[in-house]
Amino acid sequence: MKVSIVIPARWGSTRFKGKPLAKINGKEVIKYVWEKANLSKIADKVIVATDNNKIKNFCIKQNINVLMTSNKNKTGTDRIYEVSKKINSDIYVNLQGDEPLIDPKNIDKVAFCLKKNISKKIEVATGYSKVKKYAKRIKGDSSNVYLYKKRNSNEACFFFRGTKQAKLLKEEGYKPFKHIGLYAYTKSALKRFHSYERSLLEVSQELEQLRFIENNEKIVCTEITDSIYAVDYPNDIKKIEKFLKLKI
Repeated sequence: MKVSIVIPARWGSTRFKGKPLAKINGKEVIKYVWEKANLSKIADKVIVATDNNKIKNFCIKQNINVLMTSNKNKTGTDRIYEVSKKINSDIYVNLQGDEPLIDPKNIDKVAFCLKKNISKKIEVATGYSKVKKYAKRIKGDSSNVYLYKKRNSNEACFFFRGTKQAKLLKEEGYKPFKHIGLYAYTKSALKRFHSYERSLLEVSQELEQLRFIENNEKIVCTEITDSIYAVDYPNDIKKIEKFLKLKI
């Protein structure tokens, strides 16, 4: 099966405008992600999908494969769908453009998870990690995403935002996992996703994967390692630089 890694990169993030070109130790965030993606052992192609000319021009100068996409896409998954109409693959991996510390093994694990489940008519896969420590509340707590799995199954049944809610549910006996925003889809799953209407729940939670759940699509999930830090806010740059310094 042919696998393509697509890295959605937009300029107008509500939390951190222009973050794909923000620099970590002098290197742009999007370049970190691109380099990690190219360490994948399963991918046949890696491409950045953007709606911004600054990002496009940077990618061209850095010899990064880039595709301009519409600025009307509501979600990163819609952007992946647009790419799927132009680039033919069996599996499309959605690698967030703000994950400079992503482990390439995680990319391959999620792609392989989908690959082995397609015969079971499951066409979407994602990753999770066990919650070791709940994150501190940051600007409304919106950057922390959790998921629940069905009992005795690796099928996800719900996603939600908020550390506070996760803690309360854990106290009531539920077991939330930290969602790692890495996805793999078939072309047909992307097409169906794009055809579904956005619900109030998806919009209020800002979690597009809920569109699959609300339309009875199965999402299989596999345990992967936590990237620890993603670039959600400007102050995350310093955190990552400090983390990388400690690793040297």
